[in-house]
Amino acid sequence: MNDKKRVSIRFQYYQLCTFDGDSYTEDLYDLIGWIEKVTNLSLKERKREISGIEGRLEIVEPVLNDTMYALNFMRLDVLSNTYIVKPDKRAKHVDLEENEYIGKNTVAIYDPKYSVLMLQCNRGSYGVSGIESYINSFNDSDELCYIRPISYELPEKVLNDAPALKLDVRFANTRQVNVKNSRLFAKIIDACNQMECYTAHFEFGLGHNKGEELKKDTIVEAVRVVKDPANKDAVSAARLTLSDDQKSNVFDLIDNIYDDKIDFTVPARGELGFKTMKDSMIEKYDEKGSRAKIYSILRE
Repeated sequence: MNDKKRVSIRFQYYQLCTFDGDSYTEDLYDLIGWIEKVTNLSLKERKREISGIEGRLEIVEPVLNDTMYALNFMRLDVLSNTYIVKPDKRAKHVDLEENEYIGKNTVAIYDPKYSVLMLQCNRGSYGVSGIESYINSFNDSDELCYIRPISYELPEKVLNDAPALKLDVRFANTRQVNVKNSRLFAKIIDACNQMECYTAHFEFGLGHNKGEELKKDTIVEAVRVVKDPANKDAVSAARLTLSDDQKSNVFDLIDNIYDDKIDFTVPARGELGFKTMKDSMIEKYDEKGSRAKIYSILRE
């Protein structure tokens, strides 16, 4: 029996901002001051209820010689739908006692230089809007924080040079697609019209045929149509997979928030703990080039 599981977790990058006084000039938000304020509180005092959801800042640790911070936000659920199951016995519900919760965490790395937040994507726990609301629950109205995605544009050189391996497109409304002289999309939308459908999902890939690539001029044409502002409401999702010889990179053509993916090996029935998570996040951000790329985007 395999006693280990491989887990792939996605992380997105954001910048913490605020407005400077009455001038409405955008400035960077100082999370260090907020951390100092909140960590002086007890765990009980850190708990907040926002939109019916309770949570708190569980852990803060300085990292990289105190130049950055690792944070562990915990969503606290009072509804338990978890069971313990044994092969020869009926499932046993995990009952919660008074003042007990089911905790679901979200780990983040904060870099003060450009007020960058590397945030774990964890369904069922705090998302970016929940963390923004949690931060602001400790703030006065004149020191509010808002979390802005760090977005990127797929470089034209990368699109033209890198082999394309897969294109995945979802249409929210095929009747509204502007094909803009695209023969490929004209045929696709014509087929959708013949089906009399409104939504559609197409995936163009190579299967297991290694060493091949999708036709370049057709991919460039498809990207142009997908990213056309006229199709903003018609195309709900689009992801392009390109190869850089070493590995494949997935570019989100619609929700183009800069992101990373980290693979973890977790003991079966074990925990993917905060230390393991934050150490891998720091390595990805600091040692494997993500920090330099983020700084480059923010300097533009």
